[in-house]
Amino acid sequence: MAVSSFLARRVEFLSVLRNRDYRVYYIGMLSSVTGHQALIAVQGWLVYDLTGLPAALGFVAGAQAVPGIVFNLVAGALADRVDPRRLIVIGQGSAAVLTAMLATVVLTGQAGVFHILVFAFLTGAALSFDQPARRTVWPALVPRHQFMFAASLNQTIWNGTRVFAPGIGMGIIAVVDLLTGNPRLGAAIAFYAVSMGLVGMVVAVLMINMPPLRRSTGATVLHDIRDGLVFVGRNRVFLVLLLLGFTIGFFGLSYAQLMPAFAKDDLGLGPTGLGVLLSVNGAGGIIGILTVASFGQYQSRAWVMGGGAVLFGVTVVLLGLAGALGSYAMAVVFIAGGGALYSVFQISANTVLSLLVPEEFRGRVMGLRGIMWSLSPLGALMGGLVATWVNTPFAIALGGAVVIVVTVVTFAASGQIRRIRSIVAELDAAPVSGGAWR
Repeated sequence: MAVSSFLARRVEFLSVLRNRDYRVYYIGMLSSVTGHQALIAVQGWLVYDLTGLPAALGFVAGAQAVPGIVFNLVAGALADRVDPRRLIVIGQGSAAVLTAMLATVVLTGQAGVFHILVFAFLTGAALSFDQPARRTVWPALVPRHQFMFAASLNQTIWNGTRVFAPGIGMGIIAVVDLLTGNPRLGAAIAFYAVSMGLVGMVVAVLMINMPPLRRSTGATVLHDIRDGLVFVGRNRVFLVLLLLGFTIGFFGLSYAQLMPAFAKDDLGLGPTGLGVLLSVNGAGGIIGILTVASFGQYQSRAWVMGGGAVLFGVTVVLLGLAGALGSYAMAVVFIAGGGALYSVFQISANTVLSLLVPEEFRGRVMGLRGIMWSLSPLGALMGGLVATWVNTPFAIALGGAVVIVVTVVTFAASGQIRRIRSIVAELDAAPVSGGAWR
């Protein structure tokens, strides 16, 4: 009986899928993120195949990031004023059309780095209006006590698709190359498949039913943006959480964008080997997700976030060391560990943010979070430059070291982040629902 009860608690997080609307949303997200992960892998392969320069990988990542820096806060304010489903349909639909156009340019043999930069910028602009809206929709589809379950399952999509989506993209390129001797034809076909994946999210969002939401009462979008910034400024725990997310995204995750150069130059791998590395990273993420989701009662505790962030930084440093030694086996181990530990931090941080933010401010706070993550690919630009000046393993290890230092300093300096569990408990006991800040 005790064993049965223990196992039941470990899979309790799956109960959130009994909710029909969240289940449909989850399937749509799975389709969309699969396409997005394949897009990053195929786009990276194509850019490096065209140039052979690690810095070019960073420039493309930066081009996709810049629109998010500019538009995410506006998109967050809009998500607090209008039906967020409209923003998702517009963002995902536009990205699907742009990706199909890029596929056509590649198919005709006209694609150059300039074309990829332009499409990366436009796709980033489209998706910047989608991201805050998505983070507003899912908390409205599940009860508050299941937020941690939904946050865990959402993260399974991002990490789970890294197991197979890059492999699908690289596999299409490899198979088409084998059959025709033209790997860029395979890249075009992969881009068309990505476009169809993005359309899946549009269909799903049109099928879900949204409950009534508390909407912003600002006179204009600019007033809403100002109110959102004031809210975050007065509640500094949000600033700390955003800083940690930015640090891990900007410095720690830059290795993902550098993988084409890392795999080819330091480990001597081709497209298939690159796909395996990216898939192993996703598999590690799944292990981390299942572990932390099974012990959901600990997700809002400071040591989960802090420990996950520090250990993630350690694995990234060791991944760089593996590249310097040319050890494929070490790279597999540490890239899997990095995926697992990143998931531990990400799920905990997402859960805490969703629990703390009032419903009417959720879009704007998540818009700020989107800006932090939109800045993250610029870390790949910096990492690409460092890799070009020194080497790729050094650039990767440097990013991991920064994550370790910033996390330790942040937890040492912030009393609020160390007592985050008690803050969440106080809000749960408050008479105002929806995670309102008192």
